Amino acid sequence: MHLDNADDDAVRNEYLLWHVYDAGGPTMRLKVCYRDDEEVQDWRDGPDLVDALKQAAEEGWHAFDREPGSAPGEYVIYHLQRLA
Repeated sequence: MHLDNADDDAVRNEYLLWHVYDAGGPTMRLKVCYRDDEEVQDWRDGPDLVDALKQAAEEGWHAFDREPGSAPGEYVIYHLQRLA
C-alpha cells in the first residue's frame, strides 16, 4: 500500500490536546489543566496560556486548531502538533 506525502506526514507527527480552563480570580487567567488525559499538577500556578504556547513552540509544538470545550468550566481545547 502506498501512502502519499500528506498521509506519511500525519503518521510521523505527534499530537497533543490541551484542555484549557479559567484558573479563577478577578480576571480570566487561562491555564492548561490537562495534556491529553493527564492532569497538570498545580496547573493553577502554571503559566498563562500565551506563555504556555510560547514555551511549547520552543519545544517544537505548534497549535493548529482549537475548539470550544464541553466540560463544566472548560474554556477551550487546543490541538498541538509536533513533527517527529
